[in-house]
Amino acid sequence: MRSMVEFDALMANPYPLAVPLMLLGLALLGFALREGYSRPRHAGVGCLGMAFGLWLAASLVETPAERAVPVVEALVGEVCQGQIEAARRRLHPEAGWAVGDERSPRQGFSTLDRQITRAGRYRFSSWNILQIKGTTLRSDRVQVHLKVRVVDGGRPIASTWQIELRDGVNGWQVTDVLWRTLLGQRPPSRMP
Repeated sequence: MRSMVEFDALMANPYPLAVPLMLLGLALLGFALREGYSRPRHAGVGCLGMAFGLWLAASLVETPAERAVPVVEALVGEVCQGQIEAARRRLHPEAGWAVGDERSPRQGFSTLDRQITRAGRYRFSSWNILQIKGTTLRSDRVQVHLKVRVVDGGRPIASTWQIELRDGVNGWQVTDVLWRTLLGQRPPSRMP
């Protein structure tokens, strides 16, 4: 299973491998053309071919993280617009909720459902996802880190979140929500 995660990481960001291959290929080609050797020329063309092939494969392959990130973006939009039933459909029946960090006590689905219902009472005038990054944990599990800014009554409020999703028969569903920060501080254990 670990090799699948490494493959997904390579497909999500091929540049740390593709760029050195390309530079090596160009250097070998330059040396071969200047000195008139054929073996370095073949090696240079091979390196350039591998770099291009890796980049092409990465642009064609959609990783689990790339499939899960739009689900989180839609969830944020639904909660901010007060579309609670649509947001609930994105939650796994065993989804959990925690505040602070990974060591915080995890609460069950009913608490998460209550928090989403409370958030739905606010009518945010606008919201922006400032940062979002998905990481593939396994072929069917993804962790998404995001920073969201909502405007409530003219005041911008920033918060950071860690959301885990699992791919199943109902598509990507949220299995865990970790509310990390609110205005740069540890958030209250529940919304007012």
